[in-house]
Amino acid sequence: MNILLQAAEDIRYLLKVGYPRDSAIRFVCDHHRISKAQRILLSRVVFDLTTVLTRKSKMVDCGAIDGACVWVDGFNVLFGVECIFLNEPVFVCDDGFFRDLRGGVRNYRLTDTSFQAIDTILSFFSDHNPSRVEFLFDAQISRSGELSAVCGKKLKSFGINGISRTSKRVDFELKQCRDIVATSDGIIIDKVDRVLNPVCCIFKKMGKSAKTLDEVS
Repeated sequence: MNILLQAAEDIRYLLKVGYPRDSAIRFVCDHHRISKAQRILLSRVVFDLTTVLTRKSKMVDCGAIDGACVWVDGFNVLFGVECIFLNEPVFVCDDGFFRDLRGGVRNYRLTDTSFQAIDTILSFFSDHNPSRVEFLFDAQISRSGELSAVCGKKLKSFGINGISRTSKRVDFELKQCRDIVATSDGIIIDKVDRVLNPVCCIFKKMGKSAKTLDEVS
């Protein structure tokens, strides 16, 4: 069996019998001598059954945003969609959400890929006609103001009612939201009622598939 698949099964078992999540991942990864990069992968993909069922119950279908108000975790969604154009891996996780492997980013550079990703995201929302879309970009990440301004201008050209802005408390604001929240951030997902994973929707729209653990050598 693929070592990552075995490690994932071991982590799920330890979570099932009550081990704390961080301890379970650390113990199993140490035992199997898993690399740092693969530890990050396992931490983003593998979850206990209760978390899986709870998160899946909150997930809304791609078409369910028609006529609804949606708040977007800007960089979270952007990074996932950028992976399509950069040929970077995105994984389907136990809880059904698609996640990339980028770590904490503080220095962001606007590139052609940024604009491709923004256009792709806005095209998705335009197809489904939500009543309002609000993009939030983390003000602590460089170029967030410029990126937000670009996104805000493009909203109009795509015929989308909404705004794009920066915030120093993106996570806090999204956790308080009672509308649909677009993100794959588990901490936010666990605090809100309805969640959309637009990265998953966009992958499907483009005929692409996310990776699974058994595809990692």
